[in-house]
Amino acid sequence: MFNEAIDNIYHEWEEFVHKDIKPSERIKDFIIKSWIRSVDNNVDPQHNEAIYISEEKFITKIKESSDFIRSAVPYMRNLYNSFKGAGCTVIVADKSCCVLEVIGDKEDIKKIKAHNKRALCKEEYIGTNAIGTTIYLDKAIQILGPEHFALENHNLSCSACPVHDREGNLIGCLSISCILEDANPHILSMVTAAAGAIERQIIIEKELKEKQNLIIQREKAFQSISEGIIILDINGKMMSINEKAIELLDINIRNSYIKDDIRNYIKYGIDLEQIINSKKDIVNKEKKLRLNSGKILNCILSISLIWDEKDINGFVVILKEDQEVHNLVNKMIGSTARYKFEDIIAESKIMKSTIDIAKIASGSFSNVLILGESGTGKELVAQSIHNASKRKNKPFIAINCGSIPRGLIESELFGYEGGSFTGSKKEGNPGKFELANGGTIFLDEIGDMPLEVQASLLRVLQSKEVYRVGGKHPKKVDVRIIAATHRNLENMVLENSFRLDLYYRLNVLTIYIPPLRERREDIEILIRCFIEDFNKKLNKRVKGLDKEIRNLLDFYEWPGNVRELSNVLERAMNICQEDYIKNKHLSQKILSSINMKKMIMKAL
Repeated sequence: MFNEAIDNIYHEWEEFVHKDIKPSERIKDFIIKSWIRSVDNNVDPQHNEAIYISEEKFITKIKESSDFIRSAVPYMRNLYNSFKGAGCTVIVADKSCCVLEVIGDKEDIKKIKAHNKRALCKEEYIGTNAIGTTIYLDKAIQILGPEHFALENHNLSCSACPVHDREGNLIGCLSISCILEDANPHILSMVTAAAGAIERQIIIEKELKEKQNLIIQREKAFQSISEGIIILDINGKMMSINEKAIELLDINIRNSYIKDDIRNYIKYGIDLEQIINSKKDIVNKEKKLRLNSGKILNCILSISLIWDEKDINGFVVILKEDQEVHNLVNKMIGSTARYKFEDIIAESKIMKSTIDIAKIASGSFSNVLILGESGTGKELVAQSIHNASKRKNKPFIAINCGSIPRGLIESELFGYEGGSFTGSKKEGNPGKFELANGGTIFLDEIGDMPLEVQASLLRVLQSKEVYRVGGKHPKKVDVRIIAATHRNLENMVLENSFRLDLYYRLNVLTIYIPPLRERREDIEILIRCFIEDFNKKLNKRVKGLDKEIRNLLDFYEWPGNVRELSNVLERAMNICQEDYIKNKHLSQKILSSINMKKMIMKAL
């Protein structure tokens, strides 16, 4: 019966390829359609040559399909062993019908060129075949002998099943070819089962790889966090620790700390039993941890409890270096220097000379004392010095010594420990010197600092350490001081209202900023710059000063200096609805002052 059926198929094939007679219903519908496609593609059924891709392209395909091949090979071997000796060849091809892997007897593989690696088994090249037709239809099929379009494959029985990835996309197929006489109706079922197993294996391996990548990414993220993180079990043993925590705890021997007790590295400062009893997390508490290495770690400590339903089964410990926290706070509160030397507007010789001295000061580590009247731009120069110095990437903290209540200035400068005075935070607070560590502190109006605080400041300058109010332990600080005042400190020293030793400490590099009346050449360019800025801010189109008012301003002394000039122009531009600022846009106070000076000059 089998041979008779094969003969009938062969007869139908001959009628179709030689006489163009449509096959009968005895031929499977998908075979007929495939034969028709083969004819349309001009495939020669008598002399069919295998087509191979280049070695270079094949290597690329192997790399792209490496997961598919790795998952398929064990199942290919199982299939081959099941039919070993029956002239069987097991093949894996990708979705382009390129043969990627072959398992079979060498002699059997040599006989059929399409069974060799790199061969392309597309229908358009070799006509109806198990691999090409399966990929085209995306379904499992079996092709017996003369159902193949190419004559050279008529002695084969081939079964193939498509293989899909996790998302259901076609990635290739699994095929097995046997000698036609050994054809078995169960082969297709076995190939289909093996293809299904390969799909499951691909999904498992992909999910495993994703989980492994996720673990690697989490570990990288864990290690890259700038804070020290330690995971502890309920007994205080370290289950995980990142590089930053290793550095902070001063652990020297690698890979010896996992499963170690945290108390082997922190002598005191963490009481896990107390945390368990209180059942409360510790959040951002300033702590001094004494390490077993003998070092003291000043840090911000957080400990979160890990709960397993109703029970505590571990802790997450987070250690932040106090200096890093201070730097972050400085960024958040804007403790940075915005101005640079190029922002200082000057054409006068006296001001250019002042800037040159300030630039020299920026290259020094010495303290700077800036003298000048109010409004001359002392902080502008201080910021420029900081931004041109090696400390430019560190904090710039400005504090006005004359604006802080006398009783609070010491705690503001040096900080305080928790409970030092009524109303203080129980966890304490760092002072401006701690916040400025590594950078610059600008002490504006230093002449208004109380004598008792001057003594504390002098001690900091000498020892490079600060004691918080109520504190017992010093904190090392590396701070450059730029002080400024409009007062005559030498007279204050003579009056015993300013310490001589502090004056000498501060008065290393002295910069005198001239008042605006001594640098009148700069007034015109300052006016132009201010008008340009206020036009943008106020959405105005003021062109400048009326000629008459420009002549009047030459008589004005500008007691408030550059700051006053800016305020006068801002007021005038708010009022002005014309192209030019005129007399009527100035305040009566300024006009009266100008008229008074004109009268005096006339009298002289």
